[in-house]
Amino acid sequence: MAMQISDALSPARQDLKAGRHWSNPWLILGLVLLPAIFLMAIDKQAMVVMAPLIQNSLGCSLGQITNIISAYSFTYALCQLPAGWVCRRLGAARTYALACLFWSLALLSTAFASTIAELILCRALLGIGQAPDWTAALITLKQRFRPIHRSSVIAILLAALSLGAVIGAPLSVFLMTSLSWRLCFAIYGTVGILLFGILLSYSRSVAEPSAPQNGTALTEPFALSRLYTIGSAYFCLMGVEGFFLALFPLYLRNTFHLNMSHVGWYVSASYFVILLSKLFGGFASDMLLRVGLSQWHARVPLGIAGLGGGTAFLAVALLTSSSAAMLPLALIAAAFLGLGQVSIWSCVQEFGGASTARVSSWTQFLGNLSIAVVPLAMSWSVTFLGNWWLADGILVFLGVAGIVALACVRGPVRA
Repeated sequence: MAMQISDALSPARQDLKAGRHWSNPWLILGLVLLPAIFLMAIDKQAMVVMAPLIQNSLGCSLGQITNIISAYSFTYALCQLPAGWVCRRLGAARTYALACLFWSLALLSTAFASTIAELILCRALLGIGQAPDWTAALITLKQRFRPIHRSSVIAILLAALSLGAVIGAPLSVFLMTSLSWRLCFAIYGTVGILLFGILLSYSRSVAEPSAPQNGTALTEPFALSRLYTIGSAYFCLMGVEGFFLALFPLYLRNTFHLNMSHVGWYVSASYFVILLSKLFGGFASDMLLRVGLSQWHARVPLGIAGLGGGTAFLAVALLTSSSAAMLPLALIAAAFLGLGQVSIWSCVQEFGGASTARVSSWTQFLGNLSIAVVPLAMSWSVTFLGNWWLADGILVFLGVAGIVALACVRGPVRA
């Protein structure tokens, strides 16, 4: 018999005082959450995919172009810390709409940047604008979906992130080669402003359900341990996955001298594999929960397998001198890492309790800090040493540390 899952914020059964057209949680998923997350994924990865061309255009070194890419991750990570408070203060729906407007304007500004400093500033502003997005999405999900559906819905949201990257990689390459990289950013920013209109309509039509205030949420047994173990595991996971998110196009271009068209399709293939993996992991995890496994056994071992397998295959791939051998290994690594993401965000939902917003913000902060710091450390190690051995060691260390952190995650305390 499956254990009963307590829910501080009950799902769609509550009276949300919403307009009738916004009362269906699946409609909110399809018209609000998925389009915004999909577009955000394209926006986020546009600079990564176009980095080799921008590097040549501005005469940047590998370290300098990585600084531009990492500027987004630094501000995105730092602004995760107040994201939970902002969502509680303004409401998840209103926060989501305002974030969309801010990040769209930041993208439009990128089209007019002409120096490295201006590009760093625009990327930093983009990170600030997108910072509350995932926390707002998780709060919306928790408010409107039952626990037995949440891992599947999280997988769908994560898959939308990957789908945005799958489509965005070749799309960005096409736009920048057919038009220019500046017009590419201008187009993405304009689409974001149009999406803001939908999010604004949603935010003005629904009232936020009230969350019970629990002042002891972070001091009850294991609460702080969950905060640190889940967050640390995500830091390690995103440090490994950060190779795909920040360095993969540059690696393919600089190591194997592939043309930009091939780079775009290979990057797209890695994101497509991650997409399928997230969907499989989410539905499999919910199925394990329904057949009677505990929350811990339905969520955590999947993450351990994902982080361990992803690290192992990627570490071997980076030491392979042949592109024909490297690419399949990298795709297998990407598949494992997708499982890890679903597992960790399911743990945030299930084990966060009344502090889900805070745990989400902290986890997002550490994960995006890792995306900023780890690729930067890897790129500079390659610049100074001329090889990927130290970078490979960094990935292995993160993989082992992440497995240990996940194994230490404890389930919620039951009366």
